[in-house]
This record gives sequence, C-alpha cells and structure tokens, in this order.
Amino acid sequence: MEIYLVYGISDCPACLHAQGMLMDSNIEYVFINTDFSATYRTAIKDEFEWKSFPIIVKVTTEEEELVGGYDELCCML
Repeated sequence: MEIYLVYGISDCPACLHAQGMLMDSNIEYVFINTDFSATYRTAIKDEFEWKSFPIIVKVTTEEEELVGGYDELCCML
C-alpha cells in the first residue's frame, strides 16, 4: 500500500498543483481540507515542522514519511 496525504487549503495554487501532479502520475492520495480551522492548520504545521501548505506525507504499510511541500514532491516524482 502506498498513498499520499495532502494537507492543504482548497484555493491554494501549490495545493492544487500537488493534487494534479499526483493525479497525473496515477498515485492515490487523500486531500485533507484545512480551510475551516486555523487551529488545526497550526497543529499540523507544528506536528510536521513545516511552515507552509501543502504538507505532503507518504504513507506505506511500514511507515509515514514527510515528503514536504509542492517543490519536494516535484523533485520526488
């Protein structure tokens, strides 16, 4: 199993581009919309020690790995 979690904001260009890149690559992903909770956005940024959105996490049966943001996803794919 391999899926990506994309923590993002619905009208964020980088978040939309990340989703498009994953979709074009036929990679399964889940978009986690953080639009309506500034507190949750802050908690996610603190948890992953990442300052901007999207925050992309690769999940496999063995582990969860922080990919980073859109730029890091581009370098990875």
